[in-house]
Amino acid sequence: LVVIHLHFLMILNRAATSFFLKTSKNSNLTFSLSLSSPVIKRAKSKMGKGISKLLNELDSLVNPLEGLTLEDADLEFASDLDIRNLVDWIQSGKAKKIMVLTGAGVSVAAGIPDFRTPGTGLYDNLQKYNLPHPQAVFDVGFYRSNPQPFVTLAKELWPGLTHSPTLTHSFLKMLSDKGLLLRLYSQNIDGLEYLAGIPDDKLVECHGHFRSATCIDCGTTADADSVKNTIVKNGTVPECKTCGGNVKPDIVFFGESLPDRFHRLLRTDIQEADLLLVMGTSLQVAPVSMIPDMVECDHRVLFNREPVMKIRTGQDMFLPGDCDDHVQELCSILGWKDDLLKENAKVQIDDSNNKKKAEGED
Repeated sequence: LVVIHLHFLMILNRAATSFFLKTSKNSNLTFSLSLSSPVIKRAKSKMGKGISKLLNELDSLVNPLEGLTLEDADLEFASDLDIRNLVDWIQSGKAKKIMVLTGAGVSVAAGIPDFRTPGTGLYDNLQKYNLPHPQAVFDVGFYRSNPQPFVTLAKELWPGLTHSPTLTHSFLKMLSDKGLLLRLYSQNIDGLEYLAGIPDDKLVECHGHFRSATCIDCGTTADADSVKNTIVKNGTVPECKTCGGNVKPDIVFFGESLPDRFHRLLRTDIQEADLLLVMGTSLQVAPVSMIPDMVECDHRVLFNREPVMKIRTGQDMFLPGDCDDHVQELCSILGWKDDLLKENAKVQIDDSNNKKKAEGED
């Protein structure tokens, strides 16, 4: 009986702690659930005198949150890591095999909309294509019967024409140059990681890219330059020379499998990584969204506008806001900022000239 009641007590204490930490630190609420509260008093009255006495003696020991404000609890239990800890992990050599997971948020500063932000996200601005639902533009079945919406969108988004790598992309290139990048897993199809100069062996484009193309019916590889000209210059649908089917860039559509390389490298990378950076992603598209829960490293850092994953106290940190802002702050502390700006300047493109060349203008 004693063991059962003590177990009940510890469950209560853990539940109280969880409630306390999940409540906003801006609140003035003071945590007051203790073993002397009316609820616990009533529970004590139904127990034997010995058990009640034991619980009274354990009151101060097992309820460390008694009397703490939410601000106190945040300092002691929740947000005890900040960007200075990340600096220390890098400078001390604790982080030597950094795994990175990026989403559309890292490319917003390049002028490319993310997918899901209400009002400005890509999915909210596809009405002009008369789609049955926004995701249809990336549906392989829909592309087979109605490819023009994707072709029109691809003409606008084709990598290397109008959008340059951001400071975040250049920061990841610097991690690679310094031998600190284990692997970058990008969910993006904008090709900015590639344009930033991140080596092929360090980059996994989980959802494909525009640099090659394949027939969706017979699987024949098409000439990439010809496909690009057909889409960007003519705005028309590329056709397979073998079977006449629709050809598309090797972007992973809904209904298609991720590249074999993704699965092969992920199996070992989640074991080898000593730090995971999660940057600019809603973590809504599986299986990539499961990576933060798969890694075996002690620390994870989320650069994001919203807290989209569980932040483990004492292990993880959440840096809210725009990725580029935190990257600049981090590089300033590390003494890398001048190099960051120089690296980024090298990969800026002249969008007007590139667009004219792609469209065949003089």
